[in-house]
Amino acid sequence: MLIVEWLVLSLLCVSMFGIAALAAWVRSLHMARRIDSAHLENLQQQIASLQKDLRFLAEQTAKRPAPVVGRIAPSEAPGNTPYAQAIELVRQGLAAAEVAARCGISRSEAELIVSLYRNNSPS
Repeated sequence: MLIVEWLVLSLLCVSMFGIAALAAWVRSLHMARRIDSAHLENLQQQIASLQKDLRFLAEQTAKRPAPVVGRIAPSEAPGNTPYAQAIELVRQGLAAAEVAARCGISRSEAELIVSLYRNNSPS
């Protein structure tokens, strides 16, 4: 009888260790699911935030006037830049020092414009 009791006790111990291992494995799966669901929730919050930002940007863009294609705003007109004015002055025959002073550009920039545009006809 002692051998049978010992076998039953051994089987119970092995079974208990097996059950404990199985419980630990199930617990780790449960933790992995919790981590996955927490990660998923975080991603969903980020997506919601990005959607909110996109709606805001769309509203802001809709409030702006549409650009007129083919027209340049006066501040962007090529003739209003210091370099365009310098080219015109050079074509009129002014020296580099005078062009630099009138247009607010450096002397070397004015000399470059003179070398490029002094003898060239208007294009």
